[in-house]
Amino acid sequence: MRRARIPVALASALIMLSACASNGGDSGSDDGVLRIGLINPVTGAASFAGIPVQRGTQIAVDEINSSGYLGNGRRLELTSDDSAGDPAKAIAQFRGYDSAGYLAVVCCTVSTEAGSLGPLIKKAGLPTVVNGATLPGLSAPPYLYRTIALPSSPGGMYDQLIDAAAAQYAPKTAVLAVTADNGGQVDDGKIWAAALERNGVDILQTIDTFTSDTDFSATATKVINAKPDVLVESMLGSKSALLTKALRDRGFQGRILSSYGVATAPIFKAGGSAMAGTIFPIPFTPLADNDATRKFVNLFKQAYGVEPDLFAAQGYNAVRFIAEGIKKTGTTDRATLAKALSEIQSFQSVSGSTYTMQNGQAVLSDKVGFLQWNADGTQRLWP
Repeated sequence: MRRARIPVALASALIMLSACASNGGDSGSDDGVLRIGLINPVTGAASFAGIPVQRGTQIAVDEINSSGYLGNGRRLELTSDDSAGDPAKAIAQFRGYDSAGYLAVVCCTVSTEAGSLGPLIKKAGLPTVVNGATLPGLSAPPYLYRTIALPSSPGGMYDQLIDAAAAQYAPKTAVLAVTADNGGQVDDGKIWAAALERNGVDILQTIDTFTSDTDFSATATKVINAKPDVLVESMLGSKSALLTKALRDRGFQGRILSSYGVATAPIFKAGGSAMAGTIFPIPFTPLADNDATRKFVNLFKQAYGVEPDLFAAQGYNAVRFIAEGIKKTGTTDRATLAKALSEIQSFQSVSGSTYTMQNGQAVLSDKVGFLQWNADGTQRLWP
């Protein structure tokens, strides 16, 4: 079923509804429709991720419904609106979904929203799956789960990339640029820094940037004046692209390492050919040779005319995780669903990899791959 929209302005009105499900109450309907809310930014600095997340969640819902996966005539209905990366809007939406009796919520492409919602989720008893935010310590079963592996986990994507870059290029010095008003990027920056130091790379300077920044000329000048062998960007993808462009336009020749936030076509468009050479880890690629990925890519291309990216995969995985819990119990009850989700020990990602669940947090033990942007907007495996 195609998604409806809940304007944020109406969220407070939903809170006043008296015929709503309370904690643990029945969240189904007589016609077998089970409602899931999506809190997600499709405008603002994180829209490059939010738009594919929304599409990925819808692909999962459509696939589940068309296949009869839930059984007994049950089907999902996805409702979403634009949170714009604003914690206040995200809170209003969550409260609306809670009071309107939704069975579960997918949320939080950005960490600022996730950090604000965490306490509310636990209090409401509304099963919620974090699709993308990387803020440490978010998961809190039985009501709060995260279906992405933290790139900053020990031995994770960031550690692996720094280790590989150190072996390949033997850099001696680095500058670290951080989106300082994004908790996830700040925490990730600490992991990047520790990995650099472990490999004997001297961090010359850590430069704070901000979500509202659009002119990175001053930041680029600071980086160039420091003369590092490598720049590491612990930044939102859209901001990484702008900084990278400012640097390359000014002749910076150093290596640039970034997060998988720079992996999508909109980010390349923002940075243009200046993105060439930027290296990043990648937990999902449509080029993967396995049945799960091929099926997802085909469904996504049929619906939207483009290949899915890693953010679309994150949205898809979150919905499939919820659906697995529903299928295990056939429940329309929040508390029963929460218990079922807490008992899921592992799930197969659309990337083809199997994730284990540890205290509500997805963990990927496989090695990740690395990609590098080419000047024409294509990507290639690195090294």
